[in-house]
Amino acid sequence: MDLYDFKKSYEMFEAAQAVIPGGINFPRTPRFLTYGEHPVFIQRAEGPRLWDVDGNEFIDYMCAFGAVLLGYNHPRVEEARSRQAALANSTTMPSNLWLELAQFLVREIPVADWVVYGKNGSDATTFAAMAARAHTGKPGIAMAHHAYHGLHNWCIESDAGIPPEYKTHVHRFNYNDVEDLEELIKNKRDQLAAVFLTPVGHWAMRDQEAPAPGFFEAVRKLCDSNGLLFIMDDIRCGFRYQYEGTHAYYGEAEPDLICFGKCITNGHPLSVCLGKKHVMESAQKVYWSGTYFYEAAPMAAAMACMKEIKESGAIEKIRVMGSKFQQGLKDQAGAHGLKVSVTGHPSMPYMTFDTDPSLEKSRFFCGAASRRGIFLHPHHNWFVSAALSDQDLARTLEVTDACFKLVKEKYY
Repeated sequence: MDLYDFKKSYEMFEAAQAVIPGGINFPRTPRFLTYGEHPVFIQRAEGPRLWDVDGNEFIDYMCAFGAVLLGYNHPRVEEARSRQAALANSTTMPSNLWLELAQFLVREIPVADWVVYGKNGSDATTFAAMAARAHTGKPGIAMAHHAYHGLHNWCIESDAGIPPEYKTHVHRFNYNDVEDLEELIKNKRDQLAAVFLTPVGHWAMRDQEAPAPGFFEAVRKLCDSNGLLFIMDDIRCGFRYQYEGTHAYYGEAEPDLICFGKCITNGHPLSVCLGKKHVMESAQKVYWSGTYFYEAAPMAAAMACMKEIKESGAIEKIRVMGSKFQQGLKDQAGAHGLKVSVTGHPSMPYMTFDTDPSLEKSRFFCGAASRRGIFLHPHHNWFVSAALSDQDLARTLEVTDACFKLVKEKYY
C-alpha cells in the first residue's frame, strides 16, 4: 500500500503562516491533527471523497466538520443553489426565499413557530441566548462543563482576547447530572435566563456522552418550575439522528428554542434559530442583523437539502453504514488485542484507545489512516455521509485494520 506524501500541502502551509495568523485556524490546523500526516489544502470534493493539492484521494469521515450529510456537491442541492444564485443572492432587501424557507421550516419542524437566520452555528446560539435574556430579563446562562456553543465571547472557553467579564453570566454544571443542575438553579435562580444543552455531550478530546434516560425531561421540568427557557443547540447533530431534531430522536421534552446549522444546507453558509410562539415577542426586540444573513442561494440549498434528506432515506442510510463502521472498528481492535472505546451515534462515531489520555495513539492511528487515504480526526468526533458506499466502507476497514496493526507494533 503506497503511502501518501503531502509535500505541496505543507509548503503551502508554511507560506500561509506568513500571511495568516497560525496559517489555518484551530481546529483545522495541522498542529491539532498529526503534523505532516494529514493533507492541509483540499482542491476538490465529490460524494464521500476529497482530493488534496498533492493529488491524493481520501474517503472523508469529517464531512466538512459535519456540514455535509448527503455527500459533497450533491446534485439536487447544488442545482437549487445555482438556480437561485443566477437570479439573485445578496440583495438590498431579502428575497422571496426569506419567507418561503421560514414557512417551510415551521411546517417541517414541530417545535418551530418562528425562524431567525444567521450564517454559522455561533450566530444561531448567540441569538438564542439574547432572546432568552430578553424574554426573562435575566443575564445568566447555564451550560454543561466542556460544552461548545460557538466562538462568541459570551460562551467560548478560550481566554485569549476576551475580557473575563464577558463570561460573568455563564454558569456550568455537569452534563447528565440532574442534581448538579438543580443545585445550580437553586443558587442562581434569580440570575438565570436559560439552560443551554447540546443533545449529546461531544467533548473535545473525550468520548461522546449520550443523554441519560429522563435527562431532557428533568431539564424541561426544572426550567418550567423556575421560569427558565430550555435551549437546544442542535448545530452538530441536527438532521443526523432524526429529521425533526435530535431531541425528538430521544423522545423526550421539547426545547423552547432550537438551533440548527451545518448540514441544514449540505455545506452552504446558513444557520437558524427556531422558537416557540411564547418567545416570539421577546425575539422581536433583539437587534439582529448581518450583511449576508439575507443571502438567498443558501436558503434554496437548505430547502433542497432538507427535502432530499426526508425523501431519500439518508438518515437511515448513515445510521446503517455508521453501525457497520463502528462494529468493524470494534472487531478489528479486538482481533489485534487492543482495547478501544467506540462512542457516539452511528452517524457521528468516535474512537479512542484505552490508556491513552493524551490521545497519542489516536493521533498515530489517524495519521496512518490519512497517509493511506482515509481521513479521520484524532480529537474530534467523525461523521458519516449518505454518499458512503459499501465499497467505500470495505476500503476504509482495510485501512483501519492495517492501522491497528501499526498501533500494536508501536505501543505494545
